[in-house]
Amino acid sequence: MSFRILIADDDIDSGTNEISRLPDMLRAAGYGVRTTAEGNRAYDLVWEYRPDLVVLDIVFEGQSVDGIEICEAIRLNGSDIPIILVTARKTETEDVLRGFEAGADDYVTRPRGNREIMARIRANLPPEVIIVDDYLLIDRAARRVWVCRDGRWQEVHLQPLQFELLDVLITNAGRIVPATTLKDRVWGKPVSDEALTVYIHRLRKKLEPDPAHPVYIETIRGIGYRFNGRPIRASVNLLEDGCGSGEGDSANGEHLA
Repeated sequence: MSFRILIADDDIDSGTNEISRLPDMLRAAGYGVRTTAEGNRAYDLVWEYRPDLVVLDIVFEGQSVDGIEICEAIRLNGSDIPIILVTARKTETEDVLRGFEAGADDYVTRPRGNREIMARIRANLPPEVIIVDDYLLIDRAARRVWVCRDGRWQEVHLQPLQFELLDVLITNAGRIVPATTLKDRVWGKPVSDEALTVYIHRLRKKLEPDPAHPVYIETIRGIGYRFNGRPIRASVNLLEDGCGSGEGDSANGEHLA
């Protein structure tokens, strides 16, 4: 599974502007990419394409919407997808303040090159491999999960929707994820509360040390769910070692939450 990037910029199809070369650079690096030069289309693509990150121009020349309005609309609809704004240097301070107030995560000023944008993209994407409390190990790219049992990593086989559900929860570790957001991000269509409850129950049976008393996937009654635990960047090389030492937080990588 490669990360999906959405680029919304009115110069994306110019063939001469620096940003127009960014999609090929991203594809060469293994990312999936969709682009649009239309501001209004950008908002729709967030829900249709379900990207992992959005690169969003602030100014769409001759169009009825700007990037900050799009950013704000995305946030108001409940999405926490990382958003990187692209702004002109002459309006940097004002644009950045407005952008952060609207919910943007980062920004790049023109005319800086694509290498900086690539670096910002990598910094704002969730890591490919995550360890949680020296108990859970998740390889997002390979869509594989291991739990620590009896001092050894044992793989747990998750169905595609179960993995998507876990991925959304861990990406938002420590934060309450509304049930409506989970349904939209995982299924992309209306599903019943009962269906979501069943999937959560089955996920707990596969992952929790004691499914009857879950410590990682917490129900927030009447709202949604929260993933408890401390996800950090890791390496699949950890599979070669034992687990359960209790040193995962300090020995294996950088805290994410």
